[in-house]
Amino acid sequence: MSMPAQEQAFYDAVIAAEMTRQGSRASAQATYGFVKANYAAYVTALVAADVAFMTAVTTAATANGINPNVGLNGPIACAKTAKIGGH
Repeated sequence: MSMPAQEQAFYDAVIAAEMTRQGSRASAQATYGFVKANYAAYVTALVAADVAFMTAVTTAATANGINPNVGLNGPIACAKTAKIGGH
């Protein structure tokens, strides 16, 4: 069973956005290198990657007639940004 064209376009956009986010996270990790002086820039890069991902997903949903708020409930989805550390 295949999905409708709009859902397929949304699915493809989410995959592309996640690939971009993972690339950004890997780049941030490489730059951070567990050097304390680089920590703030690392966290900023992770948050920026997450915000860009959510923006891309929302744009793709809206462009394909999908409610961008569906599935954004719960403790994981509502975080929307990376949380580093125990606080």
